[in-house]
Amino acid sequence: MAVLAGRNADIYLATGSGTAMTGEATTSLGGNVYQITDAARRAINPNASLTVLDGATPIPSSRYQVAYGSGKIYLQAAPAGTVTVTGEFLTLSKVAQATDWTLDVQPVLEEVQVFGDSWKSRARVGGDATCTFARFYNDNYFHTNATSYYVINCYADYAGGVRWMFGAMQNSMSVNTGENETIKENVSFSVHGVLDYLNS
Repeated sequence: MAVLAGRNADIYLATGSGTAMTGEATTSLGGNVYQITDAARRAINPNASLTVLDGATPIPSSRYQVAYGSGKIYLQAAPAGTVTVTGEFLTLSKVAQATDWTLDVQPVLEEVQVFGDSWKSRARVGGDATCTFARFYNDNYFHTNATSYYVINCYADYAGGVRWMFGAMQNSMSVNTGENETIKENVSFSVHGVLDYLNS
């Protein structure tokens, strides 16, 4: 069995306001997944209006999901024409690297049992994830930017580009230390949109 050494997590902050993109081209990745072709425009602004078009026809937002960090659109059905994206992209700036990180992925379950059932039954209706990372305390950056939007890469294999990439909102920040110890900071995030797994 292959054993992987731990690698870092890179934390990016969306700087400035979004930049408009209209009819932005995408590339098909197979399986009804499309990614914005221009790598510099893949960080989609989650706070701006987003339109995904199949040819000239807008696709209802109920029929796709977005990986905001990697610029991917997950369609429920195959499109008839060319898929393009109109919205805003964000400029990213690396703000931190973690000394260790934890990514928790959980299904969202709903109970579906009926009267007379002896045991509960459940159906998976969605997914959710949270990420916590630790770093050596440097400044109060995550305190003053608590309401900012981030894009995070959690690496399993840095050289091979194997990582989980996602847009995220900050949940909490804590600072801890002890006598004659380095000061450490822990920051927790909730994933916004699709949690994307990349292997290149």
